[in-house]
Amino acid sequence: MRKYIATYQDKRGTETIDIESDGSDMYFTLRDIEFEGHDFEMLSGEIDETKFDYEKYEDGSGDLTNFKITVNIPIQLFNAQTNKTFTENLTAYIEVGETTTIDGLESEIDCLILTTSFGEFIVKKKLEWMEDALIALQNQLPENIYLKTCLSCKYSNYSPFGNGMFGGIYCFNKIKEQLVELNGKHDLLDIWTKEAMDKGDIFSVQETFDCSEHKLPTEDDWYYKSWTKLI
Repeated sequence: MRKYIATYQDKRGTETIDIESDGSDMYFTLRDIEFEGHDFEMLSGEIDETKFDYEKYEDGSGDLTNFKITVNIPIQLFNAQTNKTFTENLTAYIEVGETTTIDGLESEIDCLILTTSFGEFIVKKKLEWMEDALIALQNQLPENIYLKTCLSCKYSNYSPFGNGMFGGIYCFNKIKEQLVELNGKHDLLDIWTKEAMDKGDIFSVQETFDCSEHKLPTEDDWYYKSWTKLI
């Protein structure tokens, strides 16, 4: 588990929380209620409308809405000149609910700030996906510096059917031998089976997470995402 220190704000107040992440799901306790979810727009827990606003569903469940959250995420970078990996701090400013301004969406990333020993890099633009925000951030970094996260890994893919704002990319490291045979999204869907999901061979991860199996992509790698920074 990793810990992300966050500031949660809604019409009822502002509070500091500790978010625990296993790389796929996030867990935290706020106002004596336990929440979990893989995306900031899909955080669920016990329903208490005196404490929170919810996006409600027919079965009576609901996800948190109408809030802002600022999350500090340790993130790995790779220096291709020195061949060293190091950790810096990424701050993400996210809104969910009625205050969002992107037409048709109920969540948005307002800003990303990467604070490093060699400068501060800021993406100050409202964006729909963490993928786009991290790519915009990568484009600002020195040529020899790479984000070394699940998004930039050669073993990760998005679903051709779409994804949410955060935490909707999938890891294929456990079946990486099959990836070298892929030439398009139809090939990807052939190996993306229910059996592989049930076995845990394919599972969702956060774009900002990382693991010891991370490999940056080369021009020989095919994957289904917009990442273009090759090693």
